[in-house]
Amino acid sequence: MPKTSRPRETPPGPKRGGFESYQERVEGGKIRERSPSFAEYYAHPRLFWLSQTPFEQQHIIDAFSFELSKVVREYIRERVVDQLAHIDVHLANAVAGNLGITLSEEQRNIAPPKEVNGLKKDPSLSLYAIPDGAIKGRVVAVLLNDKTRADDVLTILQALKAQGVHAKLLYSRMGSVVTDDGSVLPVAGTFAGAPSLTVDGVIVPGGDLSQLLNNGDALYYLLEAYKHLKPITLLGDARQFSAALQVGAQGEEGVIQAEDASGSTLDDFLGLLRAHRIWSRMSKIASIPA
Repeated sequence: MPKTSRPRETPPGPKRGGFESYQERVEGGKIRERSPSFAEYYAHPRLFWLSQTPFEQQHIIDAFSFELSKVVREYIRERVVDQLAHIDVHLANAVAGNLGITLSEEQRNIAPPKEVNGLKKDPSLSLYAIPDGAIKGRVVAVLLNDKTRADDVLTILQALKAQGVHAKLLYSRMGSVVTDDGSVLPVAGTFAGAPSLTVDGVIVPGGDLSQLLNNGDALYYLLEAYKHLKPITLLGDARQFSAALQVGAQGEEGVIQAEDASGSTLDDFLGLLRAHRIWSRMSKIASIPA
């Protein structure tokens, strides 16, 4: 057997860069024992929880509620809620309410864990506490229609490319679309095959909207994007979609309505894209069927 044959877990010796304990005289029994701090499981999760912005905390509550609703055994759901109570009572109570569980008086009075190195919260643990406004690499869907206005599409593509944002041209079928000036646009995906979950914002240019307004996949695409708090721009006749989104003619934050893509329209859209989500919309989305 070669000299190098040994279990893969065996570390190399000191001569080959391996670790060697410092040679010193010690007294007492030699044991392997973890510090008592290893038994504390809740301080770091609490630090993470307290560091989130309010809408991030709500997202965490919704995520726990969604996943635990799929757990068949009630006692397992109760155990997880009990673990959450050791992190934060508000978190546990919110999740418990969504699961039909009532916290006991003992759970409501659980003392919170000690702070981590004196930190109550750390903004660096949040995605949004310190927004950087970077949008390079983001993806925006452009929903094409019959006789799409070429000027709108060209302006959109140029504005997005200048900021490093990728445009994804979508249509009801694959192939290509002929614009109002006769130019041909290649289709990158369909409304159903490239859902709004995969993009960061949606723009609908003007054109012949007669078929698009009656396309269920296109309507659902916008409803889903709206429900997921993504910025939307409706140009020309596409503004008729605002009724389905329950947006008035004057619009609202996160939904831009304009005659065309000129002026500050796309600058406003890119500004919304930098915020990543339209958090002020959260109170309205419960009624959106998507």
